[in-house]
Amino acid sequence: MALMRKFSSIRLPLAGLLLLGTCSFGHGREFVYTEAMKKETQTVVFLLENYHYSQKFIDNSQASELLHNFMEDLDYNHVFFLQEDKDELVAEHAGRLERNLRRGDLRAAFSIFNRYEQRVMDRIEWVENRLEGEFDFDTEAEYVVDRGEYPWLRNREEADVMWENRLKYELLFDLLNEEDKEEAVNTVRRRYKRLAKNLEDLETVDVQEIFLTTLTQMFDPHSTFLSSDTLEDFSISMSLSLVGIGAILTQEDGYCTIRELIPGGPADLDGRLQPNDRIVEVAQTGEEPVDVIDMKLRKIVKMIRGEKNTTVYLTVLPADAVDPSIRETIDLVRDEVKIAAQRATASLYRLPGMDEDPLSVGVIHLPSFYGDISLDEGGSPTSTTQDVEELIGILQEEGISGLVLDLRDNGGGLLTEAIDLTGLFIKTGPVVQVRNNRGFIRRDWDRNAKISYQGPLVVLISRYSASASEIVAGALQYYDRALIVGDNSTHGKGTVQAVFEIDRLASPSFFKDQPTGAAKLTIQKFYLPNGISTQNKGVISDVPLPSHREFLPIGEADLPQAMGWDKINPVNWAYPEAERSEDFRPIDESFKSHLRSLSEARQTELEEFSFLKKSISVFKERQETKAFSLNLEKRLELKESDKLVREELEAREDELEKNYFPSEKIVLEDPQATTPATAFAGEDPLSSDQANVEPAEGTTPEEDEGPGLDIHLRESLRILSDWIDASHLKSVDTAAKQPLPDNGRG
Repeated sequence: MALMRKFSSIRLPLAGLLLLGTCSFGHGREFVYTEAMKKETQTVVFLLENYHYSQKFIDNSQASELLHNFMEDLDYNHVFFLQEDKDELVAEHAGRLERNLRRGDLRAAFSIFNRYEQRVMDRIEWVENRLEGEFDFDTEAEYVVDRGEYPWLRNREEADVMWENRLKYELLFDLLNEEDKEEAVNTVRRRYKRLAKNLEDLETVDVQEIFLTTLTQMFDPHSTFLSSDTLEDFSISMSLSLVGIGAILTQEDGYCTIRELIPGGPADLDGRLQPNDRIVEVAQTGEEPVDVIDMKLRKIVKMIRGEKNTTVYLTVLPADAVDPSIRETIDLVRDEVKIAAQRATASLYRLPGMDEDPLSVGVIHLPSFYGDISLDEGGSPTSTTQDVEELIGILQEEGISGLVLDLRDNGGGLLTEAIDLTGLFIKTGPVVQVRNNRGFIRRDWDRNAKISYQGPLVVLISRYSASASEIVAGALQYYDRALIVGDNSTHGKGTVQAVFEIDRLASPSFFKDQPTGAAKLTIQKFYLPNGISTQNKGVISDVPLPSHREFLPIGEADLPQAMGWDKINPVNWAYPEAERSEDFRPIDESFKSHLRSLSEARQTELEEFSFLKKSISVFKERQETKAFSLNLEKRLELKESDKLVREELEAREDELEKNYFPSEKIVLEDPQATTPATAFAGEDPLSSDQANVEPAEGTTPEEDEGPGLDIHLRESLRILSDWIDASHLKSVDTAAKQPLPDNGRG
């Protein structure tokens, strides 16, 4: 969700480099770290203080916070460290942490990790012994799954009580999925043996990577350190893209979690896997499932990747399940993500109009902002702007009266394409301002006077619309050129990151050919032409629609250390009235209010909004449930009631899906069937083996099966119809009318 740049020619004034050989702390293992790793640490400190947007400096006032955050990153759920560990380790290392960092000395990181490893191994031994005994599932006790907001446990006795409940919770997790007691005990035992193995597999460079990432993320959540191993597998390390199924993963509270689906990938086309689902098991054809809870993300990635046309089986916890014991096994055939599926597509809809004839409107779905960076570097032979302009031409030949630009799952891409795309809907003018860490502001303009579309325009957004998407939506809103519809706001990602490859920042002999990593740092910030930042707040909808995403911590503002919202001076420019009047009819506030009131009336009357609100209520309940009963009977009742609720919602959804606007799909011809993937300047680039192309069906409209129960798209079409109807009348006052019933518009 970020626009990025790559820096490789900076020379760093590093001095006083000393070799650290090994560090050993009591009975803990020894860590051997190289001179190159030491220099990496010094370089990261230098880059943070000199190139990060915030221009903050590292000093001892931040030492306690850094050490605390590092312990949090190791023990995110507060189940291994004790409060006395934190107090002791911070007191021991905070006083000289700044000086040691500037010298490249990581002894504080290794000392803390050794204590963590000791606590984990002691607890695993306790678990092994406890699993030999009996467990009482006829109890009124509860277990809080997410303990991240709780303090660390005060002592061993308090920890034992918590762990007793944790083991019961884990055993119930498996018992509720029809395992007998012996199977459940063996499953939990294997899980902790794997945890011990994963911990033992961590090397010096892994500890360094965790610690330096903790340091960089004290500046902002998008800055990070990439070890040499991580940098080598760059497509995975940056985007965690799963070659084979087309998904982007993160690790949250020990669970491998779906962050988003790559448009056109096997998972996206299959439709069963959804963002925020958690993967708990992975299996290959003919093999037993492997439990992946608490497994390193890179290992999970390798298990899911595989040969084309082979099948991987993912056992997931659905994001909307009330009880975490609910599981679903999804089989996906690994395949390549086709470039045709990454490109813009369109649909032609026929809506009920004021007259007897149906009203034709177009929808353009844009998954990303792609373009021709360089064909030699795997760039695209086409571009976002070129494709959208061609689709607009096809739709206009079909006589559309309005257009929806769907940016809901668009996480960003090329800034130049965002500017050029905005230019398809305005004559000329500023689109975005970019400020660097020195205060210099660059203003990017659309200078092409050609307008491809002048009619009513709705931009459909969600909390997943980020970066370049927010620039387009914000600019079109600034010009009163489009109505923004969807979630309350976009993601709020208003920053730019640059990747600094450390071995290129000094003379060739500086690192003596030892492998080095990279630092990804935030270096710039976006602002709209009126000086308003898109950071944190995002672009606010003119017509907000109910959404379950409002209850998910998926926005920029939900991230720790997120950079704040601010504003700068607006561009000294005014849209010429002559151009404004001939371009389009401005959407003034009274007209927006009129369209919003019509939509709000439908939201209280239509059955599909009743269904949506019920779905949101169930989802919200799931999100707000933090503690779960350890009573087997109560959990069985909860599981059964959850199943009934899900079945009821699915049945209502199936019924509502039958009633959708007739439409035809338009897919552009593939310009170069063997061209590699579109090159993205974003945080989530596709790897090369996701991108081979098969011929598309051409530009002839074909029958579309419809978008299913896409309530937000349906309502955006109704809003567009209201706009078109009003444009035929003399004023908003005379255009006021009652909303049409469900059978009239949906």
